[in-house]
Amino acid sequence: MTPDSGTVVTPEASRASTVVPTPTREETETVREEAGVRQRVIQLLVVVTAVLVAAIAATVDRSPTGLRDPARTLLLGPRESFAAAEGPFLPVFGPTELGLFLGAGVAFVVAGAIAWNTRPHDLTGPLILMAGLLWFLGGLRRSGEPVAFTVGAVATNLYLPVLLQALVGFPTGRLERPWQRLFVGAAWILATVGIVAEWLFFDPRTAPAASPSTSTNLLLLRDDPSLARTVQLVVGFCAFLIVVTLVVVVIVRWRSGSPAYRSGFAPLGVAYGLSAVITLAVLSSAVNLPWSPPTWVLNLRYPATALFPLAVAIGLLRYRLARAAVSDAMVEIGTAPLGAGFVDALRRAVHDPSLVLWTYVPERAAYVDPDGAVRALPRRSDPRAATVLERAGTPVGALVYDPSLETQPELLAAVRSATGLALEHERLHADLQLRLDEVRRSRERIVTAGDVQRRRLERDLHDGAQQRLVAASLLLRRAQRAGDEPTLRRLLADGAAELDVALRELRELARGVYPAVLTERGLAAALRSLAERAPVPVDIDDALGERPSAPVELAAYLIGAEAVTNAGKHSGATVVRIGLHRTGDMLRMTIGDNGCGGARPTPGGGLDGLRDRTAALGGEFVLDSPEGGGTTVDVTLPFRVDAGS
Repeated sequence: MTPDSGTVVTPEASRASTVVPTPTREETETVREEAGVRQRVIQLLVVVTAVLVAAIAATVDRSPTGLRDPARTLLLGPRESFAAAEGPFLPVFGPTELGLFLGAGVAFVVAGAIAWNTRPHDLTGPLILMAGLLWFLGGLRRSGEPVAFTVGAVATNLYLPVLLQALVGFPTGRLERPWQRLFVGAAWILATVGIVAEWLFFDPRTAPAASPSTSTNLLLLRDDPSLARTVQLVVGFCAFLIVVTLVVVVIVRWRSGSPAYRSGFAPLGVAYGLSAVITLAVLSSAVNLPWSPPTWVLNLRYPATALFPLAVAIGLLRYRLARAAVSDAMVEIGTAPLGAGFVDALRRAVHDPSLVLWTYVPERAAYVDPDGAVRALPRRSDPRAATVLERAGTPVGALVYDPSLETQPELLAAVRSATGLALEHERLHADLQLRLDEVRRSRERIVTAGDVQRRRLERDLHDGAQQRLVAASLLLRRAQRAGDEPTLRRLLADGAAELDVALRELRELARGVYPAVLTERGLAAALRSLAERAPVPVDIDDALGERPSAPVELAAYLIGAEAVTNAGKHSGATVVRIGLHRTGDMLRMTIGDNGCGGARPTPGGGLDGLRDRTAALGGEFVLDSPEGGGTTVDVTLPFRVDAGS
């Protein structure tokens, strides 16, 4: 995935070997609309919660009989509630228990709302909200009104299957495997059909208890204590099996999970583990085990249940801390190039020590790991997942990680952005280093070329004009000593001829350094003057219209002179064509011949120097010289530059 452009991923890639496209404006608006709908739904659920809290507070039977009625004991079935009443636990419902019950329900609603806002595409938030509402619905069992009592009694355990789905489907809350759906379905059957069956043959008003019950069971078909006891034992035993199975599932998932999975699962696992212990202790009274839970254990059923939303809050805090850790990792980008320290910081942030970063090598069309080995993206069946990182539609790397990170899309997006920025930083650093190296080499070539030019100028002066001037000086001295007039005239004539030749050679040298015609009449005129002395015919097409800056004229003239010289000396060309054109703010000079081709820039050579001169002005030098196909030099230079360039 890129963080910023969409492409098609091959079927061989893993489910997470994706390139995340940049959201369109329509997609952004859709996300905003969904967020608005979600906020309105949460607000509605908060209102419903407030109504349920008010209804519970208003319908609680505060009479001495109602407060001690065992049938109205919250979170327990009929058998468990009366068994508890027969033991040391006295079910006196007071302000403390009411506060614990309402506080646990509020914790569900608040945690569910936060989870839904933080992870809008997961079911965890809605499941917790739903569990909170069902929890409050069970609180109507404290009412002395028959309808409210019956509704509360039936809803006593309806919140449990919802919480089971959140645990079994962790971290998204979705049931993706058949056994998960069967397990949660069995829990729903037990929480609905099982609870209703318990109340069909149980009349709390006739059940023996230290405190008599006055609750009216509207589900009662007939009062059959023996049948009711059998049904309650079966339901209690099934609940016991579900709890034990759940403990096994938690242990297996913990042991088989990756470090990244364990990091997110730990708070929920601890919460469910404690709740399971409390539930087993409570159920022990229903299956006639030789012990009964003490009072403080039964009182723990409220905070034990409230541990679940607390675990969700802890998970969200860990998620935010992970994002902060990713931000800290991004700070490292500004201080050093991409390295092991950055990857280690990402591993710590997402709690995945197996996370690695592969780099895409275009020359090999493959991903390579930090050791340089070629790697293939994980397939759908592999135990690893990957996200492709792109820049301008081209792969630059891939993050390979534990698949459990897919359940945290926001965190994964932060990691992807940080890594993309790190790769971009690394690319810019490498490009800058290459440019600096090229500048250094260019400066070395320019200095070397200058030294070569000075040596050539010294040699030309020594072997040419200097020798001519020495010869002229000797002739004049001989003329000074000559006695007869004819000899004097001959010597003076020879000296004048030598001076003329020396003057021409000096003019040629001066023209090669900076021809006067270039200053006086411009580039086209200087090239025409060059063409008059060239060893091959030169055709010039001038379409400039106006003169460019002086440094540009000089660079273009020297490029043309070098190209014409090479054509005459090396290519065997019979014609050279020079084109001068202006395209916007650029001067384009094209030089072509019909020679043998095969020209190649060599270090310190003329073509290499021309390329450096072009680059120094911010231009582009392109040489095309195939064997047997002639040579074409295409030069683009800025039309205007500062005089000091």
